[in-house]
This record gives sequence, structure tokens and C-alpha cells, in this order.
Amino acid sequence: MGFVDIAIADLAADYGVSVETVCGLCDRLGIRYTSPQTRLPLEDAKAIILALTDSAPPHDQRDTSPHS
Repeated sequence: MGFVDIAIADLAADYGVSVETVCGLCDRLGIRYTSPQTRLPLEDAKAIILALTDSAPPHDQRDTSPHS
């Protein structure tokens, strides 16, 4: 797995969110890190970026779940 030249803190700054938000995503996604300066593997960085860019509020999404 390759590494990108971006740390957790850099991703937070680039996407205008707190470091705690990105660390929380790491925890939720099972991405291991030691500090906000941890350099991320490519696939982990992509997963975080996807989560950051695909976080529309639930009320903006159409509810397609079946209700009984």
C-alpha cells in the first residue's frame, strides 16, 4: 500500500474540518494513527476524503428504507 504525502492535520485543514473530526472518522473507519501528524496510506486517505465529501445531512437524502 502506498503512502500519500498528507497527514491527518493536513486533511483537516484542506477540507475545513477539525482534526478531531478527521480523527473521529479514522476511529469509525478503523484507520490506525498515532497523532495528527500521522502520514496516511493512500487507501485510508481516500476513505477519509470520501467520508468528508459524502456527508450530506440525513434530511437532505431521500429515505428509501422500507417502512412497515
